Amino acid sequence: MRLALGDLGRDGVPGASRRTRTAGHQARAPKNSRAPTSTRTITHMSITSHIPVLHAGSETVALVENDVLILRRPHEQTHIPLKAISRVLAEGQSVTVELTATPTTDRTHVHRVWDVVDAAAGVAFADAVNAARPERSEKTEAIDGADLVWGERLYQPSYRNWLRCMKRGALVATLVAIGACVLVGFMGSPAAMIFIIPFSFFGILILTFGAFLAYAPVEERYLRKHGVRTAAIRLQDQPGQYAYTDPGGVVRTVQHAIPTWSIEAAYDPRDPGRVLPLQSRSRRIRDAILVLVVLGIGLLFVGGAVAAVVGALLGKFDSLA
Repeated sequence: MRLALGDLGRDGVPGASRRTRTAGHQARAPKNSRAPTSTRTITHMSITSHIPVLHAGSETVALVENDVLILRRPHEQTHIPLKAISRVLAEGQSVTVELTATPTTDRTHVHRVWDVVDAAAGVAFADAVNAARPERSEKTEAIDGADLVWGERLYQPSYRNWLRCMKRGALVATLVAIGACVLVGFMGSPAAMIFIIPFSFFGILILTFGAFLAYAPVEERYLRKHGVRTAAIRLQDQPGQYAYTDPGGVVRTVQHAIPTWSIEAAYDPRDPGRVLPLQSRSRRIRDAILVLVVLGIGLLFVGGAVAAVVGALLGKFDSLA
């Protein structure tokens, strides 16, 4: 993805472009007399200052600042100059930004804002942006709007959410293990902790590792079912990096360990930066078996901890006490 971040302003809201010009004129006057002075101030207000901010799902915000349309998401930000926009269309709960294209362009690149909070606000936003676009005539040289788009991606939301769930699961399991130790101690079978603590520790550790290994297979399965497949071309002098172009004309990269000239990847149409290379069937089967084996071993340790708790409740450890 092209990484070039412009100056967005401190508050991240549309601003007015204001210019002030002062012209003074002093007429000739007799000696020792004060010449009258007239001062004229002309103020110009940018039309982009009247474009409303559009709010959409997943904390998405669309706004115009300094003649640039900014699509801002928590994990990604895209900058589209107004001169690169052909038109903006509002259709129900979505807003589509079509980019300009040259006669040699094979397809029209578009950016979409999904799940607009207010459909009427989407229509007003589209009309305001269309009115603010620079006027183009037949003599105006055609430009490829995709070449003017830039942005930055901070993180992968699906991966971050997966790690967050792993941490929460490990924390809950740890609290349950601590509660089990307190319970058996209260029941008069503290000897059961000799089994509960190690079984719980290794069980939680192995299950967390198995959940980490499961991310890629689960994510690939989702993208195979709901994503868009595309070809990614190997980048020269960048081992493991492959480039593809998303529907908005932004060039993005995806990593792949096996060296080849091109690979097949799949991305989320609502978030083209969410992408994974598609593995072969044999590789998917091998990864699935590995995940199942690791999770199975973790469950065996957890089962041992549960058995120790049940045994303590049944009085099986009273002799050891």
